[in-house]
Amino acid sequence: MIHDTSLKHSKQYLGLGKTLFNSSAAVVVGDKIESNQILLTERLTQKKASGAWPEMAITMLEKEFGSKFSVISENRDVITPSSFEEAINTTIPFYPYLKKKGLHHYTSYFNKNIKYITHHLSHAYAAIAMSPFQNAIVVVMDGAGSNSLDFRTEYISGNPEVSFPKNAHESCSIFLQTGPSLKLINKNWQTFRKSKIPDHEFSEGIGMLYEKAAEFIFNNKRSAGKVMGLAGFGRGVNISDPFNYLETLNWNNSFKSGSKEEWENSPFQANYRDIAASVQLTYESHLNTLIKELKKQFPKIDNLILTGGTALNCTNNFKLLEAKIFNNIYVPPFPSDECISYGASNYFFINENKDLWSPKKLSHQHGFLGSPKSVPIKDTTLSVFQNYEVECPEDIIEFTSELLIKGKVIGWFQGRSEAGPRALGNRSILANVEIPNLKNYLNESIKFREDFRPYGCSVIQEKASEYFSVSNDFHNPYMSFAVPVKEMFQGRLKEVSHIDNTSRMQTVTSEFNCKFYSLLKSFGDKSGLYCLLNTSLNIMGKPIVETIQDAKVFLDSTNVDGIVIGNIYIKKN
Repeated sequence: MIHDTSLKHSKQYLGLGKTLFNSSAAVVVGDKIESNQILLTERLTQKKASGAWPEMAITMLEKEFGSKFSVISENRDVITPSSFEEAINTTIPFYPYLKKKGLHHYTSYFNKNIKYITHHLSHAYAAIAMSPFQNAIVVVMDGAGSNSLDFRTEYISGNPEVSFPKNAHESCSIFLQTGPSLKLINKNWQTFRKSKIPDHEFSEGIGMLYEKAAEFIFNNKRSAGKVMGLAGFGRGVNISDPFNYLETLNWNNSFKSGSKEEWENSPFQANYRDIAASVQLTYESHLNTLIKELKKQFPKIDNLILTGGTALNCTNNFKLLEAKIFNNIYVPPFPSDECISYGASNYFFINENKDLWSPKKLSHQHGFLGSPKSVPIKDTTLSVFQNYEVECPEDIIEFTSELLIKGKVIGWFQGRSEAGPRALGNRSILANVEIPNLKNYLNESIKFREDFRPYGCSVIQEKASEYFSVSNDFHNPYMSFAVPVKEMFQGRLKEVSHIDNTSRMQTVTSEFNCKFYSLLKSFGDKSGLYCLLNTSLNIMGKPIVETIQDAKVFLDSTNVDGIVIGNIYIKKN
């Protein structure tokens, strides 16, 4: 069922994430996760991290929901959406184009009823829409959020203790969640200043420090996840002043290419490793101090929600969980800017329907909010792959698990796509973790990633505490925590472990994803290990595939042995 039928004639809330990266559009019609949708521009265009104006996403949602949305809300990081659109219109006839397409209703230039929601508030509302807690502290931290000049009165009123300096950007925001309500507790700001380094501006923000380090090391500010992975190979020092640290780096030694081979052969490898380690150490120290201060301020609250781009730091997330400052930590499936449209739409849905809100039990959650049109259809699959060797076995689970036992590397395409950045079992590449040299094979022949980067895995929830140093009731459905592998399994799980013997694993329940759980169970019954390597169904530089047509391009472009789409197996030609 795609929609909540009890809310079929209720209001429809459209959110627009007109962000620098990962622009999107989302529709919220009910409190049930499966009722709602998040369409990411990158998935529709297959251009990774695309920040294009979300025309395709809006058009697809219009076809399904019509154009009579009760509330339209929007956000863009750093500057307002209207400033962004004005800038586009000075270079191309953007407003006339939208009018010709009938999409002008989705800009505030033509539609003064569009509501502007600030960036960190959008992050926070996306998080509480998924929250498993009745009460929690919500910490939002990322590279940079909205400018203090763009805040409206309703976000400031009732918070006299929160300062709003002139011309500064959000760095970290703290909210108190009480049921469906959020109260702003504190907000840390950052000010961008021109650097002596040509064409650079730096700030004192910790999230921005991470972003700039990614730019220095990988020539890509979106590569914070790589920085986290590389940090394990270096020696770090605590950075007391992020602005001055970035100023003192020798930017002549920064990586300036995009080639994996050139990066791996760079003479500055040792320097890159130590920078990554220093930035990770500084982030961990900063967040640990912040969380301890929050616990002192709110000693009776046991629950913490981390969101914003830095919440993808699964290494530190588990360290915070182990520290037990807060007993429970939740990270939503899409903490980065993929969630901005969802948060903007939920701001109005939740505030206008507080009686419908309820905590979402963690074991029953999922992150599959992609378009229902992405669900594979047998006839379409057979048509797209008509010239390929195709099998339609009676039992696709038994068939696929047997392929994996034989050492095949398989694409896995099921249901609605994941709305976040990590493969959760609907758009995955799967393999037996005990294949020797598997990581190197994937890096060299399929994913084309740097050699140091680890892979994650998926395990049925009831076996997680057997393989990993976690409690029996530990749930990690979104790969939010990198957890230690138990010594007795370090050999068997070597290919999905990092240098520190941790693994970015995923726990899977039948409620979360019945078909994927069944596959893991079937494979475990055959192999004795209820665990598979799970990495996203894409290649380096491309987003996760969305459609069957995208899956065909993926199959033609990589060295996987085949791909399972729905209940059909397509063998690599």
